[in-house]
Amino acid sequence: MNSKGSKIRLGIDAKWYFDGPPSGHMVVKNLVNEIVCAGDDRFELCLFLTSKNRIEAKALFPAHVKLIFLPSVPNLLSNLLLLPLMALLYDIDAVLFQNFGSRWPSKALKIAYIHDVLFLDYPQYYTRAEVAYFKQMIRFAANADQIITISNCEKERMQKHDVTAPLGISVVYHGVNKSFKPLHAYSEDDIKALEEKYNLPQTYLLYVGRVNIRKNLIGLVKALNLLKDFDLKLVIAGERGSYPELDEYIAARQLDRHIVFIGHVPEADLYLLYARAKVFCFPSYAEGFGLPPIEAMQCGVPVVVSDRTSMPEVCGAAALYANPDDESEIALEIELLLNDPVLYNEKVDQCLALARKFSWTKAANEILTLITEAHGRENYSEAQAQPRL
Repeated sequence: MNSKGSKIRLGIDAKWYFDGPPSGHMVVKNLVNEIVCAGDDRFELCLFLTSKNRIEAKALFPAHVKLIFLPSVPNLLSNLLLLPLMALLYDIDAVLFQNFGSRWPSKALKIAYIHDVLFLDYPQYYTRAEVAYFKQMIRFAANADQIITISNCEKERMQKHDVTAPLGISVVYHGVNKSFKPLHAYSEDDIKALEEKYNLPQTYLLYVGRVNIRKNLIGLVKALNLLKDFDLKLVIAGERGSYPELDEYIAARQLDRHIVFIGHVPEADLYLLYARAKVFCFPSYAEGFGLPPIEAMQCGVPVVVSDRTSMPEVCGAAALYANPDDESEIALEIELLLNDPVLYNEKVDQCLALARKFSWTKAANEILTLITEAHGRENYSEAQAQPRL
């Protein structure tokens, strides 16, 4: 409750709810859905959305949720200028920003939800323009009252680079959508329809995510080239950016028939695509959290991931780990699963158990509790600062 004894009017930056960066869209959509469904009586909800989504937003969200529409401008500019202005106009008590906070003075509590700052330690995986853009995130974080991030690995990275806030940095893990289920949850007709739609091989390794250097698809493809004794292919689902090293390697080794690029996959198909896989592979060089391996785990699919950054923290003992710089090690871990049915089934059970620990309901509740506590501390500080009569 605020100082007037009423609900906390919470503004959530939800511009990525309907579209936006794939990972950002997934996070915002799931968190907002959980917060809206929770109907937490501590809050009066206001969602900041883009004007182009006005019709679908009004049809989707219940009447008690206040919708505030903004022009479609870059996230940095919107958060720097438009959200603070709307917070003043609508008398908002707390604002949850996505990545970029604001320098504008405002009575509203400012919470910066910074997904990761990987570019600080791994600039080689980003363009100069991207690094320059993301550096503004660090500048504006200095004006946040509190920062929320997605793993202890990222919290430590922020602390190392002196990214701080008066109320500290809190870690809230991502959740997994409940629609991710094991293969036995699907009908034979559904499985057959997906196989025909994407021309899926009988047995396949799966990668889901962006196709770029940081995700180390070249390492995975080199590992696949060492697994030619197995009758399996690699299915890659994700937007295919510029990756000449990967294209040249595939062409030089004539691996086209072993690799299936299916591009961006609609969410409705993604669930079964995971469940139908034999092994999920994620040899990324750097991740703030790494949600795809947990999604695969909830589908009962064993995973092979890199031993870098947040992966050991998030995947625990359920995953098999490999050095992303060593394709023979990646191949070996995949081979272990393919050759050992006992190990494979053991990992299926461990994956399902671990995935149950990650819930969007839990994540939403933790964020709302952090905001409630931060708002209470803010009001207490303001009350203490008032002159006594």
